[in-house]
Amino acid sequence: MSKTDKALSEALGIENAMEIIPPKQVEVINTPHEDDDIKADYNLSRRTFRSLIDKGNAAMENLTDLAKESESPRAYEVLATMMRTIADTTKDLYDLQKKTKDLKGDDKKEQPNVTVEKAVFVGSPSDLLKKIKEQKNEDV
Repeated sequence: MSKTDKALSEALGIENAMEIIPPKQVEVINTPHEDDDIKADYNLSRRTFRSLIDKGNAAMENLTDLAKESESPRAYEVLATMMRTIADTTKDLYDLQKKTKDLKGDDKKEQPNVTVEKAVFVGSPSDLLKKIKEQKNEDV
């Protein structure tokens, strides 16, 4: 046992400072109600964003008045920064909805993109109308 180990053992009041204690096993917590968590997080985030936007709008009105009265370039600079921040927060609020929708997987199934390079019909317009009507009747 080294001097350091002895000093630690005496200071801590234990026999062997080099005793290895195994780490505790971390329990993985599975949330049975992930949908509830998603909704709660969404609602909290939405309230926070909306509150920030409302407070930012109120502060922006005050900054506008201050900038007009003082005619200070710095006041206008701060006002412009506040406007940009509110715009970014509004964008974040919109993105929150999209991300939440993605989490839920409620996206509508997208139609496959079909590209028609060449479409040729040989016949008269009345023949084309007959074919269209026949196709509609078959689909029904």
